[in-house]
Amino acid sequence: MSNQSQVEKGNEANSSLPMIDVVCARVNQMGQAEVKSYQVAQGTTAAGFVRQCGLVDASQPLPVMGVFSRKISQPEQYMLQQGDRLELYQPLILSPMDVRRARARAHPVGRLKHRQF
Repeated sequence: MSNQSQVEKGNEANSSLPMIDVVCARVNQMGQAEVKSYQVAQGTTAAGFVRQCGLVDASQPLPVMGVFSRKISQPEQYMLQQGDRLELYQPLILSPMDVRRARARAHPVGRLKHRQF
């Protein structure tokens, strides 16, 4: 499942560098998971990959990224490796704790009230 991506075409000048396979996972605007496979030149950084692919507009800040569910603290320095699954994280719309509290208020379970005989 390999796409001819802009990253691959943009690195033709660096044809001496070997190509590696990277999978990019993100959630699209309809809330569905989108997983695509790319080939990039060895030595490509995570930030460079995201910018070259057009996954983020140049005017927008880089999203929070991770590889196999581990956050990348410095995407400008992280070099992608063969088989990496780069994940782009979006900010939460609702806090999971707030959702749980709202659900608990709407459907209280609580303790059983003692019966009076």
